Amino acid sequence: MSRSRKDLPPASPPVSRWPGVSIAIDDCGRKYWFDEQAANDAVDFFPTFLRHKDGEFAGKPFVLEDWEAQLIVRPLFGWKHTATKLRRFRKAYIEIPKKSGKSSLAAGIALYVAYCDNEPGAELYIAAADRDQAALLFDAAKAMVEDSPILLQMAEIYRRSILLPETRVTVRVVSADARTKHGPNIHCVIIDELHAQPGRELVDTLLAGVAARRQPLAILLTTAGDDQESICREEHDYAANVINRAWVDETLLPVIFAATEKEDWTSPITWARVSPNYGRTVKQAFLEAACREAQLEPRKQNAFKRLHLNIWPDQHQVWIPLEEWDACAGTLGASEAKPVAVAAGLDLSSKLDLTCFMVALKFKDARPATKVDVMVHDPDDEDAPAEKRTLNVDFRIELHPYFWRPEATLAQAAAKDRVRYDVWRDQGLLRTTPGPVVDYDRIYEAIRDEIGPQFGLKDGEIGYDPYNATQLALQLRDKAGFTVVEVPQTVRILSEPAKLFEALVISRRVTHDGHRVLRWNVGNVAVREDKNGNIFPFKSSDRKRIDGVSALLDALSRLIVMPERRKRGRARLWTPAGFVDATPPAPPQATV
Repeated sequence: MSRSRKDLPPASPPVSRWPGVSIAIDDCGRKYWFDEQAANDAVDFFPTFLRHKDGEFAGKPFVLEDWEAQLIVRPLFGWKHTATKLRRFRKAYIEIPKKSGKSSLAAGIALYVAYCDNEPGAELYIAAADRDQAALLFDAAKAMVEDSPILLQMAEIYRRSILLPETRVTVRVVSADARTKHGPNIHCVIIDELHAQPGRELVDTLLAGVAARRQPLAILLTTAGDDQESICREEHDYAANVINRAWVDETLLPVIFAATEKEDWTSPITWARVSPNYGRTVKQAFLEAACREAQLEPRKQNAFKRLHLNIWPDQHQVWIPLEEWDACAGTLGASEAKPVAVAAGLDLSSKLDLTCFMVALKFKDARPATKVDVMVHDPDDEDAPAEKRTLNVDFRIELHPYFWRPEATLAQAAAKDRVRYDVWRDQGLLRTTPGPVVDYDRIYEAIRDEIGPQFGLKDGEIGYDPYNATQLALQLRDKAGFTVVEVPQTVRILSEPAKLFEALVISRRVTHDGHRVLRWNVGNVAVREDKNGNIFPFKSSDRKRIDGVSALLDALSRLIVMPERRKRGRARLWTPAGFVDATPPAPPQATV
């Protein structure tokens, strides 16, 4: 029989202090018992053996915050089965806002389990959506071991693993893009930033891998996500129902710090309630500045609510408001100025859908530059950390889009996508190719004979999505003489041009002619933002098309680097024949 809250033993988390955040734990008719010594040992492990890795607390003993000790560590390691004396909770779902120290907490828990759980041969996995995030958590654990002489003498440390030879315990790092997903003997798995998982395969595999152990432990840590169909949303809903007592799961420890849509998201009172480390690692001045930005830009408002208040958006956030886009409409070619660079983007469909080729002309702009902060990744080194770069946007661009669809399926596609492809075709905004699939040869000929010569594209670059477009890109390079560059469609590559495009639109440095197909594409784009501020555009539903925006970002990804080439001595001028080099090539180096 469950006890009332006033009769709960001291072992239960003080739910009145953090209402609605976790569960009131009882012994379920003495089925479980609370081991006070075990709970104290787990809490004491942190300041005794661990030190903070970086930040304002770097080098100081890792003293748990009250909420970390009372809501997570003490119940997780104190509650046990009465009969077996083994751990009660097999899984913990922890959803807390950004900058609350969840990665350091997770690293410390991993080390406590590795060193103190008395499980010979146990395998522990630290997992995340990508290598960078998984490495952050593992590196925190590794640094804690290296800073502790006692822990270090018991361990062998490798680049991506920690081995305890005496007990044969291993701590490994794994990510969703890794080939080897699990081992046969998983004792503990800690998954960081669950909301960022690209699918459920890694999570399902790791959770299934702990089933054979005596007292396995899975810890899922995350901020709120924006994908309603994700495994993170599934785990969130399950945990929330356990907190609300709609469901009963005696083996799950749920902890969710989140605001509601009814609360004032701009109020410091709300911030203090939702951020358990408010005033410590979460500074009021930081949230005030972020809140001011969020009140000015729709995309940042949803990101602020999600990352700092753990509010799951009901709909995908708007990226480029159409009123902002429409304000950039103008007459193409109206300026007498000559473009200083040209690039194009190619986004091919699977021969059944919309295809776009986008030409972007770059012009000098006398207005004060707009600064854009971006995170830049080395495309040739996936393990290299991202570097912050500030772009000085002192130019404007002019857009010339070209769209194709197969003629035979035009009516069917119009019914599915709920747009008038036939009207756009008749208005000259959409080109069609005979038959039921897009004729790539027609596109190749249009670029080679018409579009390329018109804009001098042989003196620019064509960025292309390698999916479906590789063959056509090779034709454009080998047969027609264009410079083509593959643009992988990943957040590492697309975030920089996406942020540039956003800044160009907001600062009115884009000129388009109101092309209705392109406008429809812009209105279809949603955006996800990760914890590092990287953004990744995507279509908000299956019937939406964003090919024009995808081609545009491919083009911008090339325009970003082309000025750097000119600085290295490759100045370019516009002539009736296109772009030509204004400086002679460097003389050949003497050979010995």
